[in-house]
Amino acid sequence: MMLNLTEELPLNASRDDVWVLLRDTSRFAGLLPGVESVTPSAQDGTEAYAARVSDKIGPFKITLNLEVRVTEASEPSLLKASVRGGDSYGLNRVTGAMQLSLSPAPHGTQMRFEASVEVLGKLAALGAVPIRRRATQLFSEFARNIQGQFAAGRP
Repeated sequence: MMLNLTEELPLNASRDDVWVLLRDTSRFAGLLPGVESVTPSAQDGTEAYAARVSDKIGPFKITLNLEVRVTEASEPSLLKASVRGGDSYGLNRVTGAMQLSLSPAPHGTQMRFEASVEVLGKLAALGAVPIRRRATQLFSEFARNIQGQFAAGRP
């Protein structure tokens, strides 16, 4: 099952400030719901990370071990990455690509998030509707978290 997501998020911060957050991997990962751990795993000079992500979707509690590779970084406006991995049982797998683009906005920065992810295995059997619904909920939580980083009075 292929899942395509596109979300827009206004941020009350400059592109440079948002870029600094995006490139601070541990801080940024802490804003993503379900991320349990992220560790650098650079290979062949490529910026890469091993991530462990858990969530509950429908009746399934799933934990995925993912490899995230930064495929392009153009400061301060574009960050692209590929993702692949699965659960430790081999029952669920995901592969895909995502990108975050930043553009100036009247009161700060506009972040555009795009992802195209193929979900395979038992999780795909749930169908697109519950997975898309959960992805939308997770993005809303992420949006609140990242907007909170730039709220008035925060360093």
